Formats: sequence, structure tokens, C-alpha cells
Amino acid sequence: KVNVVRAQVTASQPNPYDSVEELFGCWQEAQRADKVAEGLLRIRTILDLEFYDQISATLKEVESTSSLLRDLYDLFPIYRSRVPIIIYYLNVILPSLYKTMKEMTLYLEHENLPARGQWTLMSDRLSQQGGMTLAARFVMYVELLVQLVRLLSR
Repeated sequence: KVNVVRAQVTASQPNPYDSVEELFGCWQEAQRADKVAEGLLRIRTILDLEFYDQISATLKEVESTSSLLRDLYDLFPIYRSRVPIIIYYLNVILPSLYKTMKEMTLYLEHENLPARGQWTLMSDRLSQQGGMTLAARFVMYVELLVQLVRLLSR
């Protein structure tokens, strides 16, 4: 599916806005969000109820992030004329989203840490970086992505 849509975008007409890179960026970050969601689900299953609500809140927002990135990916070829507006905002959000999920992945894939250590270290350290919980950070990502989908498809 990735190659088909990407080929349609590039083959139908040359795009002066180089949207294929951002289009592919949306797809890559959606895949990364899926991996993060799998890791969160794994540690939520292992841990006791003490962390269930915190992990669930973060998991819900990570899954929403993935879904919205895929929506953008699917809408790019349809609403080609609005792509330049969206690209500006994607250049703002994608690097931050990438950094957050990359750091989360480091904790989630750390084999020497027990699940409790993975969650508490990841949650504490990443919350210190932005001064908000991981769930709150992903709420902001989701809200921006919702607006981008609306802006693109209006």
C-alpha cells in the first residue's frame, strides 16, 4: 500500500513542494507510534494496577497519534492543493514527535530493565523534559494532528 500511494503521488504530476518526504514521514511516524503502543501494551499487561491508568492514558493518545498520521498520509494525494500549508506544520511537529517516540523506544526495548523500571524511568525522565506527563504531551500532538486533518480536508 505504501509504494502504491507513494507512486501515485509522484507519478501523477511533479510536486514542487516535495510533499513525498513529509508524506513518508507521516507513515514512518505512524509505524513508530504503533511500535511504542505495542511496548506500552506489553508493560501495562505485565505491571500491576498501580500504573494501569497512567499507561492506558498514554497508550490511547499514542494510538490516536498513529491513526491521525495515517489519515494525513491517506489524504495528501486527495487534497494536493492544500499540502503546502500542512507541510509547514508537519515540519514543526514531526521532529518533536520523532524525538519523543525514539526516546520512549529506548526505554521500552531496554532488555535489562524490568517493566516497572521501563515505565517509571521513561515516564519520569520524559515528563521532566517537557514539564508535563507523557499522556499530556501526546494529547497536544493529537490535538495538532486533528487540526491538520481538518485543515487538509476542509
